[in-house]
Amino acid sequence: MGRALRTVLLACALALAVAPMPASAATDYESGTLIAIHKNVKITPIDYIYETVVSYYETVTYELQIRIGNEIYFSRYTPEIQPNWPLPQEWQPNRPIQFRREKHRLIVRVSYDGEVTTYIAGHTRAKEGNQHSP
Repeated sequence: MGRALRTVLLACALALAVAPMPASAATDYESGTLIAIHKNVKITPIDYIYETVVSYYETVTYELQIRIGNEIYFSRYTPEIQPNWPLPQEWQPNRPIQFRREKHRLIVRVSYDGEVTTYIAGHTRAKEGNQHSP
């Protein structure tokens, strides 16, 4: 009886340790304001004929400026499908967004897919005249 009880308790403990956390406990989102979105296109040559590029591919990266309190964060987002993957509809200038911070990343909450990972490129203090309440 003691061995069977120990096996059951060990199995329960293992199941609790491996079980995923509920979404509400794992994601505490902050609010901010998306100030601007800038599209950057990098052209990478693939083939040349006599020093002339004959084929290339484009990598589209977006730089987002997000106001968080009295700071502005610059983060980069590169869509998985290139070059024409659409941006989330809620990503419009001067609109509120929700996100969470993880080391060098801002994980932005979106309505259609859950979350989108952006990478922080830098941040600065917001100018006093440009303060908007988020």
